[in-house]
Amino acid sequence: MNIVILGAGEVGRHLAQVLSREKHRVTVVDQDAARAETMLESLDVQVVVGDGTRASVLSQCSTSKADLFVAVTDNDHVNMLSCVIARDLGAKRRILRLKDTSRLAGFRYFYKRSVGFDVALSTEELAASDVVNTVAERNALEVESFAEGRVQVRRLRVQAGDEITLAPLSGARLDGVLVGAVWRKERFFVPSGADQVAEGDQVYLIGRTEDLDAFERHHGATPAGRRSIVVMGAGGIGREIAQKLGPREDLSVRVIELDAERAHALATASPPGVLVLVGDATDLDLLLEERIGEADVFVATTDDDEDNMVACQLARSLGVKRTLALVNKASYRQVYDLLGIDRAISPRILCATRIMRFVRSGSVSSIAVIGEGRAEVLEFEVRPGERRTTLRVKGLGLPRGALVGAIVRPREVVIPGADTALEEGDHVLVFALSEVLEEVEELFGRLGEGRR
Repeated sequence: MNIVILGAGEVGRHLAQVLSREKHRVTVVDQDAARAETMLESLDVQVVVGDGTRASVLSQCSTSKADLFVAVTDNDHVNMLSCVIARDLGAKRRILRLKDTSRLAGFRYFYKRSVGFDVALSTEELAASDVVNTVAERNALEVESFAEGRVQVRRLRVQAGDEITLAPLSGARLDGVLVGAVWRKERFFVPSGADQVAEGDQVYLIGRTEDLDAFERHHGATPAGRRSIVVMGAGGIGREIAQKLGPREDLSVRVIELDAERAHALATASPPGVLVLVGDATDLDLLLEERIGEADVFVATTDDDEDNMVACQLARSLGVKRTLALVNKASYRQVYDLLGIDRAISPRILCATRIMRFVRSGSVSSIAVIGEGRAEVLEFEVRPGERRTTLRVKGLGLPRGALVGAIVRPREVVIPGADTALEEGDHVLVFALSEVLEEVEELFGRLGEGRR
């Protein structure tokens, strides 16, 4: 596939890295010569230095022959204008990244027709939705939903004394769920039945939503009751979170905002369940005065990574059970983990991941990126064919570092064992470490070809 990416920032770089690895022909356009040069030296892509709102520049990178044009700069106006030009030059499909999608409200079809995009993605809306989905679960540090919510992947921290630490996974009580991956300090791996989890590990569990609920209840989930959520920052993402969580009767939501004018604007527009405070969330005296340590979740959403880190550290030291923080600098993601922040959320990486789902097609597609990019959840559809022998999970020939996590059928979800048989029309969800992704995709590609 011929793909043109406008913007060599974090979103563009992540996309170019993954797409070039998958043997797509990728051209990246950026005005910053130094950033473009870095991209050229480190990735197998073509790079054009220039203004993406000029037809001459987009023509230079063969946009007229592009199967996909992706506008992901940090400037909404640049992205919109470049989509218009790319459409008129002949790019077949166009993805538009927007920071602020409010301009589309009530006029989405008009803008889609006028600007010429196929998909419009907002980094703020994606980040807010990710936070909301995580907060909705009482203990999960991260949540991904598939098959219209019937299947979930949840990341949980293993607590001291949990019985699943007492035996290898093959003998542990897992209540109908499967451990798809384990994050142990700097090590991230897909376990076998002989592996054993330990206190402090973060485990990625896959299963039916109701079975995961039962697992959490059995393994020390907090009792039901009204929970307290504290949000630092009333910017775009903070506002989105407050608007989505505020109406829930099982949550109390407080937002701390340093700017009085912005705080007043949020207070005026928020649901009744949201309390807005004017103050500095890195001020220990304020946190003590407002008894923030009694909160269940603290979410830092400002554009300042350092402030987010400090606030989360203070909140955790005061007793907050879970901390989530936005990360704007890619180099800080590992720092967040070392500091013990439960979830680092990169709006730009979320945007890149969503675009990847759109790009990929066929029998194998990436439906989630987990472990800060260390692994992916892939979906494979078993196609009708002439195979006469029964194909079982153990006969797939998956490499070490990959496993089948779930099989989705129209009327049921199966958490498989080695002898589980695959049926035509099954949607198979596979955990795969990044280093074996290509091998897994090739394997399922061959299986798909053999069934056509």
